[in-house]
Amino acid sequence: MRKFLFLMIFSSATTVISFAQTGVKFGVGLATVAEQGEDFSRDDVDNNSILTPVVGFSFDMGISDHFTIQPELLFSQSGGRNTYAALGTTTEASHRISYLEIPVLAKLQLGNSNQDGLGFYIAAGPWAGFALSGKYKSVTTSGNTTLLEINRDYTFDEEDDTKRLNYGVLGAVGLRFGRTTADLRYNYGINNLLDNDSDNNNDNKPILQTRGIVLSLGYSF
Repeated sequence: MRKFLFLMIFSSATTVISFAQTGVKFGVGLATVAEQGEDFSRDDVDNNSILTPVVGFSFDMGISDHFTIQPELLFSQSGGRNTYAALGTTTEASHRISYLEIPVLAKLQLGNSNQDGLGFYIAAGPWAGFALSGKYKSVTTSGNTTLLEINRDYTFDEEDDTKRLNYGVLGAVGLRFGRTTADLRYNYGINNLLDNDSDNNNDNKPILQTRGIVLSLGYSF
C-alpha cells in the first residue's frame, strides 16, 4: 500500500513538473512564534523574530494569461524568540525548526501578463510543512543569576511532544519583470505544534504556532 501511494505521489509530481513552467527561488524570512502557556496569556509573552532562509522550486501551471496554480517545493525555517516573566524570574526561549514545505497558490496576474513586460500579482493558498530538524533553547534567570538553561534538539516524538507536521495559509503580492519575480508573503501557521491529544482540535495549552514574513526572488526557465 505504501509503495502504491508513493508511486501515485511520484507520478502526480512528475506530471505537474512536466506540464509546468519551473522556476527557482531564494529569499529570507522573519519568523516568529505565537505562544501561550497554561498560566499566562498571549499578552504576557514578548515575541521577537529570527532571520531564516528560504530556497526551492516553483511550478507554474499556466491555467490562463491572468490566472495560474503554482505549487512550490521549499526548504524553509520557522521559529522565533520570546520572553516572559513569572514568579520573579525571566525566561528567554528560542525555537528554530527546518521544514520541507509545500505551498499551493492560486495566483492572479495583473498588468502585463506576458514575460516581456512588467506585471503584478496577488496569490493565496494553503501550505503544509514536514519538519526535518529543530532546536530549542531557554534560559531562566533571576536578576543576574541563571537558574536554569535548556538546550535540546526536537525529536518530534513523545519525548518532546512537538509535531512534525505543520500547516497553514499564506497570502502574497509580487512584482514580475520578464522571467524574474520579487515576492512578499505572510505565512500563518494554524496547527498547534504542542497539541497532541486525540481530537487534535488545537485547543489545548500550551500553544505554539508559527508566523512569518518572507521576501524572495525567483527566476522561471
